[in-house]
Amino acid sequence: MSEPFNTPPAADLTAFPTSGPPFYTVSLVKLTVMMFITCGLYGLYWFYKNWSRYKAYSAKPIWPVLRTVFCFFYIPSLFSKVNAALKEAGRGGIPYWGAYAAGIYLLAFTPSIVTGYASGWGSSPSAAFGLIPTIGVYTFTGLGQFLITLRVQSFINRLDGKSGESRRICFTFGDVVWAVTGICYWALLVQIYAWLSSANM
Repeated sequence: MSEPFNTPPAADLTAFPTSGPPFYTVSLVKLTVMMFITCGLYGLYWFYKNWSRYKAYSAKPIWPVLRTVFCFFYIPSLFSKVNAALKEAGRGGIPYWGAYAAGIYLLAFTPSIVTGYASGWGSSPSAAFGLIPTIGVYTFTGLGQFLITLRVQSFINRLDGKSGESRRICFTFGDVVWAVTGICYWALLVQIYAWLSSANM
């Protein structure tokens, strides 16, 4: 016999999701431009927007800021939730989403492996392989991670519905702030590159 005044724990309560897509919808062109201008720093904003949108949609007690700070550890969780949302909406899913997550991890650790290999020779990576090849390793691995992110975003945009937001290319004031930050970061990288080049001459 059920007890009419027996309240289930808060964890057992299921909230109704909000309207709109469960993840961050953004044009692939805009994502590409912003990631390039900010040298990948826009990726932090991308993670935050996805987790904050998912929190609002699912009404689950997650911390988007925490999952953004430790985004590296939450990559498989994000990809799996996108995959589940696509299947629930009857739009297929992300084939081999685990392979995408593994690919990001492999590409992220590749520069460290190269660095450790060079350290075994008792020299820095730039001294062991040359400055340009070392920069090439970091550029190649960063590009690979971005392409995986872009691929996942294309699946996220399938959840956009009829809003058409995934096809719009509009920049907000926040995007301008990110762009200015990215330009300053690029300028700093150029200065560091110039300093390293003069030091190796």
